Amino acid sequence: AVAIATGLQLHVSEWGASSGPPIVFLHGGAHDSSRWSEVCRRLPQRYRCIVPDQRGHGASERAADGDYSCEAQTEDLAALLDALAIDRCALVGHSMGGLNALRFAGLRPARTSALVLVDVSTDTRETGLAAIERSRGRAAPPDPGAPPPPFDLRLLDFVPTYGGDAEERRALLTTSEAPLLVLRGAKSKILSLEVAQNAAKLGGGRVVEIPNAGHNVASHNPEAVADALDEFFAPIL
Repeated sequence: AVAIATGLQLHVSEWGASSGPPIVFLHGGAHDSSRWSEVCRRLPQRYRCIVPDQRGHGASERAADGDYSCEAQTEDLAALLDALAIDRCALVGHSMGGLNALRFAGLRPARTSALVLVDVSTDTRETGLAAIERSRGRAAPPDPGAPPPPFDLRLLDFVPTYGGDAEERRALLTTSEAPLLVLRGAKSKILSLEVAQNAAKLGGGRVVEIPNAGHNVASHNPEAVADALDEFFAPIL
């Protein structure tokens, strides 16, 4: 576990070379760092892959005040980089983690060497919002005596407005100076190809669609994700 200045202990996994160019992978809401394991295993060993359980997820501490806002999680990321003595890194973020990465890149462009948004962008499809609402409805508090869920259920209170509105997200993408890649699951119900392409254009980047994958891209097709990431990172890191 790594103690960070925001007062939490975060569980962090690492892959690859400790002296390599750092890439921080951020998982989605209600997930944990294990979602990135198969991707990190497939990347060349020259990268330093840093994969935290974000606050309230997996083996990391829960927030005492229940704050799971994008703002709080972005401050955690800055504090984690400080604790690891990393001035600048590439960011790969899925869903909630992608919005954290976008906010960090927009507010701290000097610390972001590259940005990869994984099945998340400036807008969310109505079908995606409906699916999120259904998930919230299913995530009722467990029965007394049942094993605790693998994430703090208070996170769900922040889901509907997480990461701000489309206008705010576009502003962050505009102020980010990092090379941009948008990865989209070809079968995603969350991110449309049109929205992904619009975001890539705004950020001066490009879109890669991952075949045979829905929203949980890294789990559905880790080999294709690793290939796309290496192709993107190899010339710039």
